[in-house]
Amino acid sequence: MAQGLNPLSGKALSAFRSAQGDIAREVVRRCLTRTEQVAHHGDDAQDLLTKGMDFVMRMLDSAMAVGEVALLEDELAWARQRLPHDGVSAEHLLTRFQILGQVVSEMLPDEAAAEVIPYLDWLVERQTAMLTSSQDHNAT
Repeated sequence: MAQGLNPLSGKALSAFRSAQGDIAREVVRRCLTRTEQVAHHGDDAQDLLTKGMDFVMRMLDSAMAVGEVALLEDELAWARQRLPHDGVSAEHLLTRFQILGQVVSEMLPDEAAAEVIPYLDWLVERQTAMLTSSQDHNAT
């Protein structure tokens, strides 16, 4: 797994930033349709998802601007410690990253999406590895 990816071109970063709010809203909308993702949040589901997705989008923007996944690694480490207190499991987070990838692919121009998707793939791969490691650790 690469520790750095290419920074986004100015055009791709601009496209991402222009669509960022719409992308986040669509991810939240799709997550809200998945009962297993949100039922435990009750009436706070939309607010919690919106705040979480806004945070993810800011961190993703920063990482893509400089081409460094260390920012995302730090975010995942924080999430592993903090989010269970909000009822967000590692599996929930993985699903949300996957949905984010789908939405980015649909909403950004192909050229911009092609530059953003490696970051989302990295998030999905890293979260999957962390889940697998955790499951292996719990099995022993």
